[in-house]
Amino acid sequence: MKRNIVILSILSFLISATLLYFFVEIIYRERLSVQTKSEQENVVSNIELISPEIKTAFSKPDDIALLYSIEKLAKIKSVQESFIIDSNLNVLFHNNSEQWNKKYDQDFYRELVKKKDMSVENVDQNTKLYSLPLNDTSSLCVKFSFENIYGSLKMWKIKLYVYGFVVSFLIMFFVYYLAKFFFLYPFNKAKKYLSTNNTTKKTIYYDIVKMALSYNSNTPTEDDDNSYLKNFMNVLCKSYLSYSDEIFVVLDNKAKLIYCSDDNNVVLDEKVIGKHIVKLTRNSEILKSVSTLMENPNDVINVDISVYKINITPIKDDDDNFVGIIISGNTRKDTF
Repeated sequence: MKRNIVILSILSFLISATLLYFFVEIIYRERLSVQTKSEQENVVSNIELISPEIKTAFSKPDDIALLYSIEKLAKIKSVQESFIIDSNLNVLFHNNSEQWNKKYDQDFYRELVKKKDMSVENVDQNTKLYSLPLNDTSSLCVKFSFENIYGSLKMWKIKLYVYGFVVSFLIMFFVYYLAKFFFLYPFNKAKKYLSTNNTTKKTIYYDIVKMALSYNSNTPTEDDDNSYLKNFMNVLCKSYLSYSDEIFVVLDNKAKLIYCSDDNNVVLDEKVIGKHIVKLTRNSEILKSVSTLMENPNDVINVDISVYKINITPIKDDDDNFVGIIISGNTRKDTF
């Protein structure tokens, strides 16, 4: 039982951790999409406010105004560089003077200068490039990055993973202790109470054990033996009038019949109080099991008879003395 509860707890951890992982990934991707889209719209709108100035200064030409506007673009949040490139891939103006007259000889820029309209293209996973044709031979380019967003959201995602891991552990312990409370504790309690060595607890056999002890301690003579057994049976019937077992037979420590409830004669062929079980049944399995129990009265013996599951249970007193046997049983569930 405990092993099953541990397995159930581990499974609950794995399932909850997996679900939380996908939940965090979904939230992360949704949040990343929203923030990058918002950042791109913000950058593009700021560029479009300045780009008319650049277009006018470039057409005059007005180098001072052009340089000033290029510098303004470079100061926009998330912008890495701003420059003007011609159709030969030569940098005409750049916010960094060291990049002037350099050539961006990459296929990406070859395709870029061919565009006739404004566009925003992906450079890599974290970077985009805004391009706007200024005339037939030159284009304004502004490269901006989402690296700060990816960095902050990556840390945020790691924190969520840690929280999810902790939550999964808490769920695992919650399932473990909940299962112990509802399954393991009642199971162990029932197992303990039904233990043949635990007659001081209020088990289903408690009254029978006490009666058997009383019967054993009084040691009735041959003359009053049947009378005592009859009284014992009457008390037993009152105590277990609503007992649920279909078969319920009580033997003393000498295997003599004390009480019998066996309407279908599954265990006993005859039901004579005070007689030895050998004289009352021809069932070899019952006789063999009772004989084994008399020799070593420690464990419950299970026997299948027809459609019935029979339990043969030794009864002991507080001093671990063998005082009797209870034979109980019900129809097996697998017969339905």
